[in-house]
Amino acid sequence: MKKLSRNKLKNIKGADSSICAGCPTQNKYGPGPEYNQTCDNYFALPEYCKERNCVRVSIYCFGDW
Repeated sequence: MKKLSRNKLKNIKGADSSICAGCPTQNKYGPGPEYNQTCDNYFALPEYCKERNCVRVSIYCFGDW
């Protein structure tokens, strides 16, 4: 079996970057000044944005630290 380069993988039909379409991928979620959105905003996102890891979120949004 031959390995494919990342560039060739991008060109495979159905393998486009639209899996995160509609998700605010530019935002970072968490507490503190280094995050531009809150944890509550993260939990209000549609499930597909969270399941596909389309956004960056701090571990501090999950549980008491």
